[in-house]
Amino acid sequence: MNDAQQKSKLVPEIILERDVPYPPEQVFKAWTDQEALRQWMGPGKICAPNATMDARVGGAYVFPMQRPDGTITTVRGVITELVPNRKLRFTWAWDEENGTPGDDATEVTLEFRPTAIGTRLVLRHSGFTDRDSRDKHGHGWSGCIDSFGLYLAGKLTTCG
Repeated sequence: MNDAQQKSKLVPEIILERDVPYPPEQVFKAWTDQEALRQWMGPGKICAPNATMDARVGGAYVFPMQRPDGTITTVRGVITELVPNRKLRFTWAWDEENGTPGDDATEVTLEFRPTAIGTRLVLRHSGFTDRDSRDKHGHGWSGCIDSFGLYLAGKLTTCG
């Protein structure tokens, strides 16, 4: 086991669950449709109006996250598993400050579980090498899931 794997074992992953009153097909589409992602991806006032998504195994996505002050930080990755309306798995790596793709990738897995009232969305983000990064991502994902819920409900205004 290398040092990164050892550290990853010591830093728990993020697991967020949210029940939404929409069918798995609608919830899955909001995560895989480029136009939908452009409307909701990002926590609070951070948004990704220029997001790209090639929703297929081996396909890439790029989410340039724009802050209210105009600052942009970009996360990108590759789809590693896609089971329509059930599961989506992808790598997650932030670009370096100079704009080149980062090589410190983690992994995000989304499960779309049918329920009596709609869908239980389970987000699992793993592979962190330090608690600070994990905690920051946990805060960001919580805000993204809030934006996602507002989008599905038709209550999201542009960029939060």
